[in-house]
Amino acid sequence: MQQSLRDIERLLRAYGHTYEANLAELAAATFARDPHAACRQLNSAEWWDARDAVCAIDLAVDGGFTPEARRDGRRLRHALIEVFTTMRAYGERNDGGELIVSQLQKWLESHL
Repeated sequence: MQQSLRDIERLLRAYGHTYEANLAELAAATFARDPHAACRQLNSAEWWDARDAVCAIDLAVDGGFTPEARRDGRRLRHALIEVFTTMRAYGERNDGGELIVSQLQKWLESHL
């Protein structure tokens, strides 16, 4: 989880998503102290349920569909899946997030 949150933060900062990168940084700091609290913090509209949520960011689009931006987009999707899976393991449920993560997995499998 910590590595995935650090990856999310790094990737989002690189593409100018400072607010969302700060959310990842805060979640990583909270997770180091209290994993349950961090998972509750992650189970929010800012991460999974809104059009402008972290999960809705597409780095490939932001980066002009360059090969690097497409790779970074896949890295972000993979990290988001890891975060959501860990969040669920700590007892958090989010139906909207389940749908989003299912879509992220399909995109990864299809190499989009």
